Amino acid sequence: MWRPKDGFERRFEIQRKEDYEREEREREKEREREGENYQGVRWRRSRMSSGGGPEESERGHRGRNTELRRSISDMNLSLRRRQGNHVSNDPRGSGNRPNNNGGVQDRKNIVSMINPQPGEIRASKAEAKVGWTNQPAEDEKDYSSCDLEVMSQSLILPPTDRPYFLLLQGYDQSKDFVLYIMAGHTHVFGRKPTMREREKDRERERKGKRPLKVDTFLSAPDLLARHLLVRRDSAVPETPTGQALMRPFRGGAVTHNGVALYRETVLKPGDVIGLGNHFLFLYRDPRVTPAPPLALTLPWQADASTTCCPSGLVDRQEALRQYLGSTEAVLKFHPRHADALLQEIISKNSSPDSGGGPLAPAYLLSIMIDHASKHLDPALTPQILLKSANLIKEIVWDNIKEFGDKHPTQNSTEQEGEISAPNVQKLSSDLRPLMFWMSNATELLNFFQVKVETMEKEWEFEAPGDPVLTADMDTCSEALAQLDDVIMHTFQQCVYHLTKTLYSLLPALLDTNPFSSEDKEKEKDGAGGAEGEEKRGEEGEVDDVSALPPKVAGLVEVYRCSLMLSREACLSPPLTSQTFGYLFFFTNTSLLNTLLERDGLFSWSRAVQIRTNLDLVLDWLQGAGLGDIASEFMKKLSITVNFLCIPKTRLIQSSWTSLQEDHALLSPAQLHHLLTHYKLGPTRAPPGSWAPPPGTELSGDIFESFLDHPPLILPNETPRLDLSQPIPSPELQKEVSRLRTFLWGLDQDELPANQRTRL
Repeated sequence: MWRPKDGFERRFEIQRKEDYEREEREREKEREREGENYQGVRWRRSRMSSGGGPEESERGHRGRNTELRRSISDMNLSLRRRQGNHVSNDPRGSGNRPNNNGGVQDRKNIVSMINPQPGEIRASKAEAKVGWTNQPAEDEKDYSSCDLEVMSQSLILPPTDRPYFLLLQGYDQSKDFVLYIMAGHTHVFGRKPTMREREKDRERERKGKRPLKVDTFLSAPDLLARHLLVRRDSAVPETPTGQALMRPFRGGAVTHNGVALYRETVLKPGDVIGLGNHFLFLYRDPRVTPAPPLALTLPWQADASTTCCPSGLVDRQEALRQYLGSTEAVLKFHPRHADALLQEIISKNSSPDSGGGPLAPAYLLSIMIDHASKHLDPALTPQILLKSANLIKEIVWDNIKEFGDKHPTQNSTEQEGEISAPNVQKLSSDLRPLMFWMSNATELLNFFQVKVETMEKEWEFEAPGDPVLTADMDTCSEALAQLDDVIMHTFQQCVYHLTKTLYSLLPALLDTNPFSSEDKEKEKDGAGGAEGEEKRGEEGEVDDVSALPPKVAGLVEVYRCSLMLSREACLSPPLTSQTFGYLFFFTNTSLLNTLLERDGLFSWSRAVQIRTNLDLVLDWLQGAGLGDIASEFMKKLSITVNFLCIPKTRLIQSSWTSLQEDHALLSPAQLHHLLTHYKLGPTRAPPGSWAPPPGTELSGDIFESFLDHPPLILPNETPRLDLSQPIPSPELQKEVSRLRTFLWGLDQDELPANQRTRL
């Protein structure tokens, strides 16, 4: 053995085969005398180079561990070594050759010829100097035996056919590798699971819910058992080649180019990935040509450089002004300000007269939740959903209580039929807050449902049955249930008080004679006054009830006010249809039961009057766009009135069978009741052809049940609030700008005076 001069590197050593074999025999005898645990040394060397356990023989160990890592020169050297020629590359030699045992040890460690870079040579020399001067002889032998193999492992050429992750910063140098290859189309980073986590995984597998396999185990304690998922190529077929998707598992701290990452995003070559507080990786994909530039100027570095100079401060002020006045449907906030923002939105937009528009609460809460669901911690979104639903429910409960104090449900001292148009107007005004919140709760329910479905899709890669995700889903379900309650109670209150008003006005439809001279004169006067007015457009003409007889107009006024309420509140079309469906169901049931109860109306002359009044109402509803709903729910009343309008001579000639076929909606008991009490004349008995056949069931109830009303079907449709479009109205724009300024003020209050930004 000879040592190079300072500044030079020893590259080759040629030795006779006989000398080598003699030294090997002496070395083995020395080990036996000293009782050295050679197997343990070899096992440690194996662990450092390949991560495996002890091998059968040292030669097999080296063969397996160096064959994947050695260069062409290394392979040539191996061949020459098998022929008895050995080449050494040991920068740690001293001026004098050590004792015989040490020389044998050095030769034993000659496994490859490595062509290091200049920087690596200097590092090796420095390490060699420390190793020779500070370590005892026994440690020196162990260090020397592993060093070259570790170097050969460190100098790996990266793959050229698949992506890989280059370690920039690790946690434990003895356990971390420099390169992590993405062999498959999915790659999961995580830490070694605990016994309890393994048991949970086995339990999930038994249930058929197999969790994702971890591909790379990292040693940092702040990582989750499954921390990050990266997908590429066939795992995401819609993504072009060379582009991948990465997403953290729930609760995993991940950064993407320095920005905290909570949801799936595109991963491009050159991006820097941070896992926990320790690991940093550079993502590379050699298939992408030309290679994209590295993310050397990271976002957080750029921000730090611009905040200290005056020009950077001016740019920040200008960006702030643009954001405050932007028409984009965006409301950025910090998680710690979520509760304050919720209170501000609800308290300043709690009534129809707040100034933000009919759907202001729904719109403002939607853009708040949209920002949280895309940019903030996923755990925050379910909490915002529930808190906003609870705040809305509290306000609605207060409105219902206040409305109940003004309009008690018990029968008032007011006589039936004495409800006037001003009273209908007052009822309509008092119902505005309830209709307002029914409309907003409906829009929020649709929006919440879409967000919850999106969250469920994001959770498809998480461990099935995870208690955190289960708790979040329970929170979302509770929020949806609260909004369901709001919609049902506001709907119930609205239709109850509207039908209560209708109940007092409906008998006028049966008792009013539209052909009387008094009613005609009033109708003529109303028509003349209407002709003198300037036309108000199609909607105004539809809403006009002045052409109707006064008592019929009072009934129609309830429908008109209900329609105005739904239009003013921007109530969703499905809920508007259900509201009027319930009103028309009540109208049909109430009028039909009253008609069947008053057999004095069973005559052709009275039936024609009722038919005329009913046609006036239906014609107005048709003009208002409610004709189809009215015809559907008032069909049985129309058929009954049509039956009574049959001319007497024709009715006498009809048989039970033909009448039942022509009026199939009437039950046998109802048809028999009408025929039995029909007014043919003081001395005329019903003809025998009206008698039902033997065995006909006539014992059924002739009255319709109010319990058969149509059920309320909660909406499940696409939200009408399109957040991809600019803010739709100046009123909402003003309110959004106010909230942005409010949030900016909260941020400024938390900063020292010398760091605040002035507008």
